Formats: sequence, C-alpha cells, structure tokens
Amino acid sequence: MTELAYVNGVFSPIAEAKVSIEDRGFQFGDGIYEVIAAYGGRPFLLDRHMLRLRRSAAAIRLNYDFDGQPLEPIIAEGLRRSLPSDDALVYVQLTRGACPRSHTIPEGLTPTVVMTFKPIPRIPEKLRQRGAKVITTRDPRWANCSIKAITLLPNVLARNEALRRGYDDAIFVTETDEVRECTSANLFIVEGAVLNTPPRTDSVLHGVTQGFLMECATAIGLTVQEQAFHVEMMQRAEEVFMSSTTVEVLGITSIDDRPIATGRVGPTTQRLHSEFQTRSRAALVGRVKL
Repeated sequence: MTELAYVNGVFSPIAEAKVSIEDRGFQFGDGIYEVIAAYGGRPFLLDRHMLRLRRSAAAIRLNYDFDGQPLEPIIAEGLRRSLPSDDALVYVQLTRGACPRSHTIPEGLTPTVVMTFKPIPRIPEKLRQRGAKVITTRDPRWANCSIKAITLLPNVLARNEALRRGYDDAIFVTETDEVRECTSANLFIVEGAVLNTPPRTDSVLHGVTQGFLMECATAIGLTVQEQAFHVEMMQRAEEVFMSSTTVEVLGITSIDDRPIATGRVGPTTQRLHSEFQTRSRAALVGRVKL
C-alpha cells in the first residue's frame, strides 16, 4: 500500500514532493482544495467534487483550465499507482501558483496542482459507538465559508482547543448562538422524521457528503429541510450528527457537557449511516475504474 504525491505533472513518494517556497498557497493560503473518497479504487461522487472545485476556483478567480487539463485522469492514475484496490483518500489542491511575494496578483500565473493518495483514516469503532463529545465555540471565520479554501487556521485552532480540553470536535456558532457547522464536517439534527441542517448559505461549506446524505434520508422517508437553529434547540434535539467525506456519518452524543437525549447514538443516525454505506458502495458497483 503505497502513499503517493503528485505535483505539477510529477508523481513521487510524498516525502520527495516539492513546491516552490514562493508558491502563493504557502505564502498566502491562496488556493482551494477537495477531499475525495475512493472505495475499492473507484472515486465516489467525483463529479460533484469536481463541480465544487470549479465553483471555488471561480469564486477566487483562480484561472485553471479544467477542460483542457482535466484532473480526473490524474486522480485515476494516482489511484492505479498507489492503492489500486483499496479504499483511499484523494486530496486535491490548486493554488494560484508561484511568484515573488506580493499581495497584488500578477497576470499569467500558472496554477500549482498538488495531490496526495493515502489510505482512508478510519474512525475508531469505540468513537463511532459512543458518539462524539463536542463543544461550541464562537465562529471567527470569514464570510465565504462556502468556498473550500485552504485557509483553515480558525478550524485548526478550534479543533485542537477542543482536543486539548478532552473533546472530539467543536461546533462553530454565531454571536447570537446560531449554529453553523463543525470544524471539518456539516451538522444535522433529528426531530422525529425530520432531518434539519443549517441553510447552505455562504456561511457554511456546501458538503458533497451532506448533499448525498440528504438524498439518502429522503429515500428512506425522512423529511429534509434547511433551517436555521440555535444551540438551545440543538441541545434539545432527539439526535445530532455530523457528516463529511472522512467520517461519513458520526453521531454527536454530548454538547458542552450536556447529553443529547439518552446520551447514546440514536437510531436515525445509525440507520442513515447504514443507508449511506449501502448506497455509496452500490453506486460504484459495476463502474469501471477511471
């Protein structure tokens, strides 16, 4: 099982991959990214991830020729070289490119393309069974969180502060306690047969896994809605869970040291995770590897 990197046309072991010290991704966090799961060597929801990457590029005016220099064949080749039959995590990053450090963006820059191919990190079964214990924290991020930008310092600090204090993650909330999302995952609450997630405005990431999970929920008879809610409503919910490419579906059983309902992962959360796994793998059955 080989971990692999790709930088601007060259595949190499990760330790040997190099980018310029003057790359704007390093100097300014001037770039965007996607994280894609591949099950059995087949990328899952690749079209949706690539569409979001295009939207992020357009939002920051990063001029990459997605049609003339498509990324999909590179992803396919990376999977063939590294983890041809295993579950893998593909990280794709585009930066504006390298140039002398300046806030002004010069014309004609060639974007830097970086990818890594690694095994999917597995959520410990103990954590999945007991559910995550999280805290809320004030959201200090910029107003364009729908752009999947590599500038993630507030997320990193919030996550590590939660871990330092003995929790599994943090949930960003506004000054008025309106709930946004976790540090690297979207958020849902369950009330009866209704699944609610914060509105997919510019204030949150429009999750690819989140969107697929909403489809799964509808298919099993749940009502899905995007509606703002506050911390108090979340703490009173029957169930709370997060979703992302890496965690898929993970129950949250405690928020700010207050148990959610019984303090156990709820039946709807468990059913949705099972449904997600079934439908995600079924969607790839019979598909030829890229």
